[in-house]
Amino acid sequence: MRWLALIWKSLMRSKRRTLLIVGSLVLSVFTVAVLQSLLTTLDAATNNPRSSNRFVVRHKSGLTQMLPRSYENYLRQQSEVETVCALQWFGGYYQDPRNFFANFASDETTLFQIFREEFGASNITEAQIKDYLRDGTGCIVGESLAKKNGWKVGDVVPLTGTIFPINPRLTIRLIFKSPKLSDENALHFHYKVLEEGVPRMKGLCGSFWVRARRPEDIPRLLERVDRHYANSAYETLTETENAFNLGFVKMLGNIGAIIQGITIAVVIAILIVTGNTMATAIRERTTEIAVFRAMGFSAGRVLSLLLAEGVLLVGVGGFLGVALANFAAGGVRGSLGMAMPFFADFSIQPETALACLAGALAIGILATFIPAYAATRRPITEGLKAVG
Repeated sequence: MRWLALIWKSLMRSKRRTLLIVGSLVLSVFTVAVLQSLLTTLDAATNNPRSSNRFVVRHKSGLTQMLPRSYENYLRQQSEVETVCALQWFGGYYQDPRNFFANFASDETTLFQIFREEFGASNITEAQIKDYLRDGTGCIVGESLAKKNGWKVGDVVPLTGTIFPINPRLTIRLIFKSPKLSDENALHFHYKVLEEGVPRMKGLCGSFWVRARRPEDIPRLLERVDRHYANSAYETLTETENAFNLGFVKMLGNIGAIIQGITIAVVIAILIVTGNTMATAIRERTTEIAVFRAMGFSAGRVLSLLLAEGVLLVGVGGFLGVALANFAAGGVRGSLGMAMPFFADFSIQPETALACLAGALAIGILATFIPAYAATRRPITEGLKAVG
């Protein structure tokens, strides 16, 4: 305990310097933790194991172009295909344009088969599904979305269309709970609502989501579908669900390289700042170190005390940085989770937090050891000459 008191007094010798270095460490660790967690979140969005046997068929020219619903017949005829669901992004909002969330017109007859993992199908009863299918203006919503807006089963949700000139009034028939929060920020309603409200959409849809019987069937299905519709009036682009999601992530640019570049720059900055600070602090204590050794303290004991100071300093900074990052993660989920669904899963993973803390401690040891080792190996007489 007496050694801890001594270490603390040494750190408080220059309060301003200690606070500045801790502050810089907090900011640096916070930045690294958030950036690496963002990378993990984006990677999870484009490498979803639950979508390994699903793929997407859309127009080759882009998502704004439509495909004939008749394409669904050909897709169903493929022996490797389990089921097909027509899906169209509706893009409406609830009450306020800022209250944005994912909402789709979907083929209600196959929706639950296509996305059974996301809807937690094992927790949904046949009666609930039948209630939704019977109500032509019914809808299903995720639990997170329902809680955010205070919705419950039976409530009417008026959506204002932005892409299509209709404002459907939908009745909630089912609230589903998903393993991932990002999947709960969505609303689905009957495709017929869109077709009846927008006559030009009758017989058309934006994409088909297809579930294959086995993941290994998908590569040949992708090639077969695109070959079948090559040179037609509505050519297709068929890709796995993960590849489809990756296309949206790529709109952010080479985010992975950017994040790793910033991380490396921050780590180098931490090392330089911490090293310079510790070197200055130890240099100012040359005489004190010599007095300790003259009193009988071994060079190893003095070196241990100096290393403990460095480790405690960066440990406090690293812990506070990770704590701040965890606090900020909640804000990111709340503010961006609706507009960009994958942000609803944003969190500081335990392995990321541990890596940041381990990195901070390693930097503290490295930045302290070099000047501390040199100081403890300096002859006592030279150190005592600095008195006065």
